[in-house]
Amino acid sequence: MDRNEFAKRLKSITVSEGVTSEILNQRVLPISEALVQMMPQSLFRYRPCDTTNEIVLERQIEAFKNDKVFAVTADKFNDPYDTLVRYDTNAIKDYIKASISMDSILQIKSYLEQGNDFPESTKQMYPKGFIDNLKSQILSHNIALMGDAIENYKSQLLLSIDFWFPIIAEVSKRFVTIACFCETVRSIPMWSHYASSHQGFALEYDFRPTLSKGIENCGIYPVIYDDERIDASMYMACSFLKLNGININNPDAMSHIRCSLYKAKLWEYEKEWRLLNYSQRDVFDNEASVIQYKPSAIYYGAKMQLNIKEQLHGIAKDKRINEYEMYIDDTSPKYEMLFRPYNPAN
Repeated sequence: MDRNEFAKRLKSITVSEGVTSEILNQRVLPISEALVQMMPQSLFRYRPCDTTNEIVLERQIEAFKNDKVFAVTADKFNDPYDTLVRYDTNAIKDYIKASISMDSILQIKSYLEQGNDFPESTKQMYPKGFIDNLKSQILSHNIALMGDAIENYKSQLLLSIDFWFPIIAEVSKRFVTIACFCETVRSIPMWSHYASSHQGFALEYDFRPTLSKGIENCGIYPVIYDDERIDASMYMACSFLKLNGININNPDAMSHIRCSLYKAKLWEYEKEWRLLNYSQRDVFDNEASVIQYKPSAIYYGAKMQLNIKEQLHGIAKDKRINEYEMYIDDTSPKYEMLFRPYNPAN
């Protein structure tokens, strides 16, 4: 199965938020089966060794020593489109018009009666005092005013969409953290862009065991390269309504995964896979997470400084993992990166 076939399968599967784990596992089984077919024996993670930045360098060495895989939010990536959601504003407005009703106001009423309140970020989305006035009307049990409350609330929601949705779209890049891997260790562009112009290193991982036993709150998937961006209108609409106290189940709970996997075709050379971490965290304060996973081998860049290579060699020796070094065959007519077992005696 290739990435295009995987994309078709991923698009064809929808799972409503809130379904039982049994139904969820049944619905996503075709995806799990596809991953078993597609997962390479090895995936590679290119790491920088910027000798002009000691903090970054020490962080990379410490992560290797302690089997840490750092996953970060997509707003730190070099592609501004990476995980940026696309949405149809008119369709979302129509959905909200149909969703805001007496039932939704009663749902908010129940939420408020439990001692909850609208977040400050929600209050700031509306004219001063609007939310407090709405709360007063809802909690007053004044049915005569409830109809007006519904229409006022709906009107203010619709007015706020054009302003707030671009902001929510940007914030949504922080909903999951992502660690990136490549199918090959012999990519010249990858060594050039992500491993400090061949001065860094690459770590080899075998993620096949995770397909059966998993990693808590994580999933690993191939990136889908497509010049048409994924439509996340329903995802955005449900997130917006939840922010406003209306607990609408997203009819497509897979949407956050799709949003994290689509990239433009011009990135195909990266042959990327992504380890997504969905763990709960403060999306505004925490831009990274740590996943524990041991590499099976290390590859030293063709231009790596000897003192750094010796330091990494000591760690690799303690871990008892395979070591290789990248090199260029000056006599070859091909543009290619080669590797051989690392022998520190050479």
